[in-house]
Amino acid sequence: MRRALLSLSFAAAVGFAQLDPTGPAAAFLTITPDARTAALGGCGVALDSLEANTYYNPADITSGSPMAATWTHARWFVDVDASIDHFGVAYRPNGRLGFAANVQYLQLGLIDVRGERGELIGVYRMYDVAPSVTAAYRLWPALSAGLTAKGIYSLVYPAWAFPSGNGRDGLTFACDVGFQYRPLEALTLGLAVANLGPDLRYDSSDGGFLPRVARPGFAVRPPIPGPISATLAGEVSRNLYPAVSNPYPWHLGTGLELGVVHLAFVRFGYRYGNSLKGLTWGVGLEQRGIRIDVGVDSNIYEQALPHRSVRFQLSWHL
Repeated sequence: MRRALLSLSFAAAVGFAQLDPTGPAAAFLTITPDARTAALGGCGVALDSLEANTYYNPADITSGSPMAATWTHARWFVDVDASIDHFGVAYRPNGRLGFAANVQYLQLGLIDVRGERGELIGVYRMYDVAPSVTAAYRLWPALSAGLTAKGIYSLVYPAWAFPSGNGRDGLTFACDVGFQYRPLEALTLGLAVANLGPDLRYDSSDGGFLPRVARPGFAVRPPIPGPISATLAGEVSRNLYPAVSNPYPWHLGTGLELGVVHLAFVRFGYRYGNSLKGLTWGVGLEQRGIRIDVGVDSNIYEQALPHRSVRFQLSWHL
């Protein structure tokens, strides 16, 4: 009987794929994809300067420079070859309209498949991927709305890896909808609902619902004279999937970003939830439209499978 020898990697992947034994499928969609908001406790729904990142709120892309791009990479587990990548591009033809494309990708390492005598039969990589497109429009000077459509594909193992010939992969789609409202120059309010779509099914009877979530939040930028800038962000998220798998649906986050002449940034945050609790932090540098950010939220995860969770992000805007 064929078997995968890298049982540790397989166990880590399956453990991550489900938040609990009856948890949602495609749980990689719950991972904070970029360094800046990871450092701010995962608070991004009301930030209006995320350039090409539409993960938190598709309405965000009505703000910013005419063109932007971003890429984030994080090594996920300490002892397993697993990583997360996020890439996004955005185009704003005018002050009211914005378009973006994003890809979120999680890979959980290579797995050897061997026969009963130990001979190598093949190698495959377990992964999840979600490409998306976004459009947003500024309805009024202070109010923007956006919509994201995404495809979601998950591969646990291919059909050739087991004698039954039945693979374990699934494909579905979902959408996100979001709003941002700026009643004051120093205040932005945000609301987004994410991952609204049909369940992810691996076959006719096996699969799970998507990690649907609602996120209201705020961002305050107090007017500070001199070269110092500050942004205080807060967010409350509410899981929207079935109650039997959702005993602790609420999550809270807050973060503070301090900047010096829009060149150097330091960030601190805190995330609180059932299984995600702890401090976050990060730093950033920006010069001539190029920004490098580092975000660390390793402390919020349970230590049964130690996470490295240090994100490195490179962004550009015109």
